[in-house]
Amino acid sequence: MWPTSSTSETRNVPGVTLVELIISLLLFAVLMTAAAFSMNPILIAWSSHEDRMELQRQVQHGLERSLRDLRGATALQGDASDAIRFTLRESGVSNSYILYLYNAGDSWPPAFNQATYQLRRASLAGGINGTFTYGEGTLLMRDVRPPATSDLSVSGSVATLDLTLSRADETFRLLERVKRRNP
Repeated sequence: MWPTSSTSETRNVPGVTLVELIISLLLFAVLMTAAAFSMNPILIAWSSHEDRMELQRQVQHGLERSLRDLRGATALQGDASDAIRFTLRESGVSNSYILYLYNAGDSWPPAFNQATYQLRRASLAGGINGTFTYGEGTLLMRDVRPPATSDLSVSGSVATLDLTLSRADETFRLLERVKRRNP
């Protein structure tokens, strides 16, 4: 049996009252909200930077392929539909291609009434003046704005790729003139 005391003892046990707990939770919430608002511009800038870098990677890949093809072309011809037709000598055989802007909402020749297009490279059946299936071919770039903002044209032996790409709030313009090396 435990000894009992006839006098009641009062102990002062340190603790937190409900009011103190609510006040500290409110202060924590205010601090976290302030931290979130201060981090928001940083996160937006990071996202914008990632979009810009992806757009530049895409442009670089598509541009390298297009410029390599156009420099190596044995024949180069503009198309009334803002396209470039060219012929390459590959493994001793002449193959003809077209660089053109594509959007599923258009048909060939495009009316260019859509917001963005894809730059595509397709094979031509029947030589440089031949035919192709609109929408087929290798995708080189996405988010290309339509003419008059963008232009694919040929003047003599010089091809001009004047393309404006836009994604979200990012806009990127490239202007390249390339002279074919093969007569």
